[in-house]
Amino acid sequence: MRAIRLALPVLMLLALPAWGGPVRCSDDGEGGACVWGRAEAFDSGRIQLRGLSLQLMGVAVPAHKELCQAKGGQDIFDCARPARKRMAEWLAKGVACDIIEVAGDRLLGRCRVAAGDLGRLLVAEGLARAAKDGPFDADQAAALAARKGLWSGDVALPRDWETARKKGDKGE
Repeated sequence: MRAIRLALPVLMLLALPAWGGPVRCSDDGEGGACVWGRAEAFDSGRIQLRGLSLQLMGVAVPAHKELCQAKGGQDIFDCARPARKRMAEWLAKGVACDIIEVAGDRLLGRCRVAAGDLGRLLVAEGLARAAKDGPFDADQAAALAARKGLWSGDVALPRDWETARKKGDKGE
């Protein structure tokens, strides 16, 4: 019994890498700088990390004031709510963001969470729209075809999002 009690902590330590550690910057990042850690705040395609506010590159997430309506009902909801909920889940284990571009006072970046590229995840689940000529066009096409997230038939989208959906349906 004593041998089991002594061996258990060693086995637990050996298993730690399999549980996955925090997300950190890699040496092969895209940008000139990378920041990592726990997100201090996030919203609509923006992440505050170590005092910096980064906008996710390649995606457009609905803003707070954009309202969606459930078809067949009177239920109106904040279009950004589903994206914020999923972002909270993905960001819980930490995030690493490569700063790709500085545009005036804005920092644009690509961020990784344990599940993968945060922008790609948002677009693939239909929670964000791919930016024009961005890297996530195929992910958006798949989300549109599968009618995922905001592209589902149950949601009446704001006018600009509906226009983007129609363009995507036509393959433009």
